Order: sequence, then C-alpha cells, then structure tokens
Amino acid sequence: MNALKIKKSEKLKAGTSYCKDNLDYIFLSEQGNLINAGNLDKTWAKFLKDLNIPHKKFHALRHTYATKQFENNIPLKTISMLLGHSSIEITANIYTHVLKKEKEKSIDILGDIKTMV
Repeated sequence: MNALKIKKSEKLKAGTSYCKDNLDYIFLSEQGNLINAGNLDKTWAKFLKDLNIPHKKFHALRHTYATKQFENNIPLKTISMLLGHSSIEITANIYTHVLKKEKEKSIDILGDIKTMV
C-alpha cells in the first residue's frame, strides 16, 4: 500500500480526532501529527537491522537521492528545488564531490569521442 493510501486509511480510522493542521505532509502519525524524529530514527535503525544492512543515518537517503539525480543528468537548479535549498549555491557546495565526478565523466566522454574521430 502506498503512503497516500495509508494516510487516507488512517484519517478515516481517526475520524474527527485526526489533526487537520498537517494535511500537506505525507508521512504523519496515525492521528495526523508530525512524526517525532527520535521515533523515526529508532524505526529506521530497526528496519536496517532486520534487513542485515549496516547502519546509516536516515539523512543519508537524502544524499543518495541527490547523487542519483546528478548521475542521471538532472539540472542542478531542479535538484536544488527538490531538496528545498534556498539557492543552487547551497546545493553545489554540499554536492561538490558529485559535481566533480560528473565533470570527470564528461571529460572522459570527450576523450572517447576524440579517439573515435
């Protein structure tokens, strides 16, 4: 079941006690409240442990997401917007290592083209 269906189901179960202040958010408690960060961290750690995956901070997912966007040639401005950064400079500064890797990949492609001609 996807997150929106779960949210709708929880909203129906909670009835009038469901908090209407956070309707713009997808991931909420069963009562429609914001999720406590400590609970999220504990759940994440248990999830990784159950799958025998070495622990990584939950925030690592954000970095993985951004890196995959760069690797798939999504424009910096788009990635910055999706991450909620106030400027593309912030995104560029945080992901400098990824930008460097993509630049090197681009240079390698140019080298391959040169040898083909």
